[in-house]
Amino acid sequence: MKHQEPLGGEFRRFLVAAASSNLGDGIRLGALPLLAITLTDDARLVGLVSASTMLPWLLLGPLGGAVVDRGDRRRLMIAGQLGRAVAVSLLVALLATDSATIWWVVIVAFVLGSGEVIVDSSSQAAVPQLVRPDQLDQANSRLITAITVLNDVVGVALGAVLFSLATSLPFVIDAATFVVGAGLLATIRRPLQGGRDTSTTVRSDIASGMRFLFRHRLLRGMMIAVATSNLAGNTAFGVLVVLVVQELGATEAMFGLLLGLGALGGVLGSLLVARIIERFGRRAVLTSLPVVLIVSYLMNAVAVAPWMVAASFFVASFTVVCFNVPGQSIRQAATPEHLLGRVVASYRMVGMGAAPIGALLGGFVAEAAGVRTANLAAAGIQCVAWVVLVGALRHLDDAATIDGVVGID
Repeated sequence: MKHQEPLGGEFRRFLVAAASSNLGDGIRLGALPLLAITLTDDARLVGLVSASTMLPWLLLGPLGGAVVDRGDRRRLMIAGQLGRAVAVSLLVALLATDSATIWWVVIVAFVLGSGEVIVDSSSQAAVPQLVRPDQLDQANSRLITAITVLNDVVGVALGAVLFSLATSLPFVIDAATFVVGAGLLATIRRPLQGGRDTSTTVRSDIASGMRFLFRHRLLRGMMIAVATSNLAGNTAFGVLVVLVVQELGATEAMFGLLLGLGALGGVLGSLLVARIIERFGRRAVLTSLPVVLIVSYLMNAVAVAPWMVAASFFVASFTVVCFNVPGQSIRQAATPEHLLGRVVASYRMVGMGAAPIGALLGGFVAEAAGVRTANLAAAGIQCVAWVVLVGALRHLDDAATIDGVVGID
């Protein structure tokens, strides 16, 4: 493997800021479903909480992308972090006064998701400004490793444990991590965008970004495949707490531990993905991954013990990370810098926009036919995603390249 050069001090601070807020995200991810099932026994409303976090990508994605390309990305990320801290603090206040209802949780989840549209779009668009083009895979791997370890492993397990100690404690810590992330971002002085053109209208900016994305055969096809895969994944994950706690009888702390152990697959994937791509090539890796996800959902459908769900989640986490690193690098490399915020947001609007639909679908299917049937439905939807992705990857070699990042097989 080639020697990896240092990514620089400002990227390291950027990375630590992302790590801090993602630790908080993970804590909340572990605690929020547990809070939901203490407020309602309706699987549809549990699914709605999960859906509300992701719904802003569907409603606000392109607008958020235009704002990211027109504005100062560093300041936008700081504002987004502080805004999310305020929203979580509101939930803490509601819990402290015994005023929280499932509908308040839904509203707070939506506000947090809205902040995520700005922060995540800015973050992905900013990475190419902090590292060289040939360092994109390395930088994205570092970011995704930090997100996976702190969000999906440490955070979710800690969130469930903290919730079992005091209902509001995980949300207090979540708010604090947003403040820490904002403070670290404030120390970055390098511009996180190229030249900004504010002579155009927001409407025309949105249109130009979406035109580029929908005319790009590779990015368009990958976006549709990701959307379909997210539909499948959230059909299963949106009601995972129902399967583990209500169906299999696990405790709240065990649910968090299960998520943490399962997410170790993502850590392993982040450590191995560069070598896997180097050994087998992007096309072979990306083509095979949806099949692994199909197997993981089928494992949930037949699970008779919590450890089987943990194994399934381990497999799914490994797969998602191994897809996200090259997928994100391809998107960053194939998109002109001045369009990157809009393309990222529009891409995620379609991709993440399918997630709340999946969460709601999982809730309705689980309520009507059982949580195992919801996982069978997820496996079927994932089969469709695999077919779409195979078609999209036919255009990998003839996609636009930047410093050899795209089209290398």
